[in-house]
Amino acid sequence: MTPETEFVIIRLEQTDSTNTYVREHFCELPDLALVTAKFQTAGRGRLGRRWIAPPGVNLSGTVCFKSVTDGFHAGMICGVALIKTVNELLPGVDFYLKWPNDLYYGKAKVAGMLGEGVLQKGRIAGIAMGTGLNVNTSAADLAAVGQAATSLKLISNKEFNPDFVANLLAKYINECYIIYSNSVSEIFALWRAANKLIGKNLAVTDAKGVRHEGLFKDVTSSGEMVLVCNTEERTVEKIFNCGDVSVDKSSM
Repeated sequence: MTPETEFVIIRLEQTDSTNTYVREHFCELPDLALVTAKFQTAGRGRLGRRWIAPPGVNLSGTVCFKSVTDGFHAGMICGVALIKTVNELLPGVDFYLKWPNDLYYGKAKVAGMLGEGVLQKGRIAGIAMGTGLNVNTSAADLAAVGQAATSLKLISNKEFNPDFVANLLAKYINECYIIYSNSVSEIFALWRAANKLIGKNLAVTDAKGVRHEGLFKDVTSSGEMVLVCNTEERTVEKIFNCGDVSVDKSSM
């Protein structure tokens, strides 16, 4: 499939979660449609964390992927599109992707993504890929997040129209999907290049809560982190497909 030139954005005033909306309306939504909401009553991030977003301030949206059923591939498309979006809005600012699915500026989170499979007749029919981007969030609101976070407004001292930001994101999602449909390796190369923590010392806390420290050597073609860990006995490479990453400050 080659997407149409005109992208589709469905703008909701309020919903519980745009991911839930896409999963519940999957059959009627066009492929690559972006569903946004001014306010989510039950917005969430990875590992069930709540996504705090004041009404009408940020971009909260979900892409309906029907032609992509691999969550990592959908994440690559959205990750590269997100980088392209913020680079157009704030040229020259050094944004990067923090494995596995966050957008960062320096040591502060700017956006997060959450992909969920859409099941039909016992199989994955598509992906609902949610994106929450801090557009105009104030420092006071971000203080409630409980982790280092910032917004486009705080970085640039300018306000942005969230609908305009959604238009840009939808445009780049379509462009990145075209790249992906022609060459998966090309979109992977763009996604990998945006993961600027490769080569840095960091720690990964796995799903069991165990902390692993080492050198972020690379990512595999399926998106897994390769972490080189040194022990007293030997050097080992550990593979992670998920986890919470914290960066060695001296490595930044």
